[in-house]
Amino acid sequence: MKANEVKPEMRRVDLDLKIVEIEEPRTYTSRAGREGKVTTAVGEDDSGRIKISLWDKDIDLVKVGSQIRIRNGYARLFRNEVYVSAGIYGRLEVVE
Repeated sequence: MKANEVKPEMRRVDLDLKIVEIEEPRTYTSRAGREGKVTTAVGEDDSGRIKISLWDKDIDLVKVGSQIRIRNGYARLFRNEVYVSAGIYGRLEVVE
């Protein structure tokens, strides 16, 4: 799958991307009261760019310039932009 093929509410998203931007992480508190970190990164492939939600431990794995692979991720619409994430059922790995 390519970045420009991802649509909101898609499941089983598989992407290979290069990270070109990462925002500063921010903290959040879950409904269950657990604190964590989240940030937005921008990944690109030969079809275009897409925003990626990075949660907790994934934030520390990824740097600008990293080649990443998302398997069994999902896509959602947030503030009129499509974001992808590995979520709890997917996997994000750095493949340099």
